[in-house]
Amino acid sequence: MILAVDIGNSSITFGVFDGTELIDTFAFTTGEIIFGVNAPELQRKLNSLQEITNVVIASVVPDATDNLRLVIATSLVSATITVIHNDDVPIINRYRHPEQVGTDRLLSALAGYHLYAKSKHKSLIVIDLGTATTFDCVNTDGEYLGGIISLGVESSARHLSSIAAQLPTIRLEFPPQVLGTDTIQSMQSGILYGALASLEGLVSRLQEEVFAGQEIITVSTGGLSRLFSGKTTLINYVDPALVLRGILITALSL
Repeated sequence: MILAVDIGNSSITFGVFDGTELIDTFAFTTGEIIFGVNAPELQRKLNSLQEITNVVIASVVPDATDNLRLVIATSLVSATITVIHNDDVPIINRYRHPEQVGTDRLLSALAGYHLYAKSKHKSLIVIDLGTATTFDCVNTDGEYLGGIISLGVESSARHLSSIAAQLPTIRLEFPPQVLGTDTIQSMQSGILYGALASLEGLVSRLQEEVFAGQEIITVSTGGLSRLFSGKTTLINYVDPALVLRGILITALSL
């Protein structure tokens, strides 16, 4: 059994794979790991996973990586721990400066292509609705071409509340209609329908510029992917565990 670990800026997601089947996921905030908060709870969870033989970590937060390795090594003493980097991901990277791409972006592109696009002989756009909102493009040969990085939906909501004294913190949920009839609904509409309009516009522009005349597959992932599920016909698949699946594919290729 393999434990895949995706260390992001906001949260750390763990995925337990039995073969290629994802049988369990759980998460902690990245800050909890860096500062040792809830370490006993994490250790209890890890202690229950003694069947794990390999732990494979992908990270964009070095401080959290070091701390987490110590916790894992203490709890899963028989497991092999591997930290993967960009060069380990089995995908051709066409970025102008390949080392600048986040490992998580390559992993989601890899998994999205192999699981959703390759058999259909189509190109791919992966939309990650996480701390940042990213768009990543893969051609029909499975080559990573590049993408877009924009401010994440949660970050936009927090920033709006912080810079306007009379605007409250809001719950991230779509209001019943685009037209807001009170301040909360107006903010929710602006943040969420605005993000949706941006998503649709950027996918359309990428298709026109990068994949003109082609049919494409779009896959959304990340913490808010389910929130946008069903809100647009431009998203073909929703897979919040896409990075974890990319870690597994990479681990099996090493």
